[in-house]
Parts: sequence; structure tokens; C-alpha cells
Amino acid sequence: MESQKNLITKLAISLVAPAAAVVIALIIGAILIALLGRNPLEVYGTLLEGGLSGWPNLSVTLQMMTPLLFTGLSVAIAFRAGLWNIGAEGQMLVGAMFAGVAGYALAGLPAIIHLPLCILLGFLGGLLWASIPALLRVYLGVNELVVCLMLNPIALLLTGYISTKALKAPGPTNKLPDIAETAYLPSFSIYSQLNAGIVLGIVVCLFFLVFNATTVRGFIWKLIGLNPRFAHYGGIDVKTNALWVMLVSGGVAGLAGVEQVLGQYHAFYDNFSPGFGFDGIAVAMLANSNPLGVIAASFLFGTLNGGSVVLQMTTGLSKYFVQVLQFIVVLVLAAKFVWGRKRSPLKRKTAATSAQSQTVTQEA
Repeated sequence: MESQKNLITKLAISLVAPAAAVVIALIIGAILIALLGRNPLEVYGTLLEGGLSGWPNLSVTLQMMTPLLFTGLSVAIAFRAGLWNIGAEGQMLVGAMFAGVAGYALAGLPAIIHLPLCILLGFLGGLLWASIPALLRVYLGVNELVVCLMLNPIALLLTGYISTKALKAPGPTNKLPDIAETAYLPSFSIYSQLNAGIVLGIVVCLFFLVFNATTVRGFIWKLIGLNPRFAHYGGIDVKTNALWVMLVSGGVAGLAGVEQVLGQYHAFYDNFSPGFGFDGIAVAMLANSNPLGVIAASFLFGTLNGGSVVLQMTTGLSKYFVQVLQFIVVLVLAAKFVWGRKRSPLKRKTAATSAQSQTVTQEA
């Protein structure tokens, strides 16, 4: 009974910061709306109605949620292990490129082989791109944050060159040839491009939820994130585990590109992403690196993005207002993180002083 109470308490505490960030973002957003001469309640009502009312709107929300499941989980896997994989955007593009090439180059295979093979190759594409910052971080000590930032535009330029020059499909559009129908992810709606990728995304999130909670490897990855030095002295191979964390994280990001190519566009298009990889950072932060939280945060962002189009059409308020709300959420969570880092040395110093005082008192 006591352990259950402790678990509930920890869960409640972990929800405080994300909930507070969302509330603060909504309050600031309401102030901005009021300054524009609009009714905040009316705007927020339109936003929710546009994202959730009726299957046509809800299917658009779920469609926009799907890539964030993968990119958010990708970043969350790395964050939990103390690594800063902010290269999900580039890993997604390379994964999409691998899936797109396999989708048309391997035409003729039966669907039961072709579709899983394209998914696997997309995963490997993201993994390979993530191996660059992973190897540099683990074996040379190069900051993975800087490398990931540099690799994102490189991935965009590289995939852009391939889709506009090297393997460009005939015609004016910058894209690869269309994939074969045997590589299609099944569609779920005639009102949007919602497809079976959302099922795959939720399954992957639930897999890592169980993996983190029940496996030794999941515990080890959490431990190296909490204290890599302690993990090292405890006999854990920190370098090898950190390498695998980055590789798996990149592979999951590659699945976001797989869903876009096999489920939505049925071909690789140059510069197809509006920034799913960067939105994944906000999702992971809001989820507190919890796979179940990734599902909830992705749905929230999908709702906001889906409703923003209806908001702009009905009220004239720019759909980019939703991005302002997302940026505020990230800023609040980032401020909380920095404040926590600043308080930690102070707590340790206070604890050490208190222990020293107790020792002196006992000796006296």
C-alpha cells in the first residue's frame, strides 16, 4: 500500500511542471488575444472545436499527431539517458529517404514483405544518421548537441540533392518516383491522410513504456542519465549503452519519415517536413521523457495544429498563434530545467554544511 502511495505521489509530482507550463502558455495566450481585441474563450473554443469536433476534424488532428509520436519519443529516449539528441529532424529526413527509395526500387515484392522491409530500412536510415553524433560523442567527447544542430541542415541539403538531381522523378515536382502500392500504409480516413502509422507510433511508445519499466536495459539507460559516473563505478559500460541509446533514438526518428512517405505522400518529397523534428523536442519536454506522456503531448499538439487551420478560417487569427503557445510551453519548461540545475549545487552545499555541523556537534 505504501509503495502504491509513493508511486501515485511521484506520478502527481511529474505532472505538475507540464501542467503548469500548459496553463501558463494558455494564460499568456489569452492576454495576447485580448490585446488583439478578441475574446480568449471564443478563440480557445474555436481551436478545440476545430481540432476535435466530428470525425473529419479529429482525423486531421490524429494525422498531425502521428509524426510527433515518433520524433517526441526519439528525443525522449535520449533525454532520459542524459543525451541531447536534437537531430530528430535530420534523422527523420534520412529515414524517409531510405523508405522512399526502397518503396519504388523494390517494387514487385509482395506487400507482406515489401511494407515491413521499407519500415525497417527507414528505421536503419535514421539510425545511421544518428550514428555520426553518437560515435563522436562516445569516442571523441564531442558535444552531441552541436553535432546534431549541424547535421540537420546537412540532411536537408543531402536529401534535397537526391530528390531534385540524382534520383528525381520525371516532371516538375522535386520528388522521388512514387512508391509501389505494396509499400502503402493503410489509410484510415477519406477526410485526411490519417493512416496506420498512428497505430505503429502508439505501439512503439507502449513498447518503450514497458521496456523502461520492466527491463534491466531500460533501468541502465535511466541510470546513466541520472548519474553516469555512479553507473561507471557500478560496473556499467556507459559508453556502449550511450551509443545504443543514440542509435535507437535516431531509428525511432526515422520512423516519422517512414510514416510520411509510406502513409501520407506515397513518395519522398523534397523539404516535406514543416519541422516535426523540432516539435518533437517540445513534445518530449512536455512529456517529461515518459512514453505515455509522449502520446498525450502529441495529441495536445496535434489538436492545436489541427484546430489552428479552422481558427484562421473562422476568426482570421493567424494559425501561427498555435506555434506561439508551443514556444511558451518550451520556454517555461526550459526555465524550470535551468532553475533546477542551479538549485542542485546549492542543495548539495547545504546538505554538506548540515552534515558537517552535525559531526561537529557530536564531537563536542
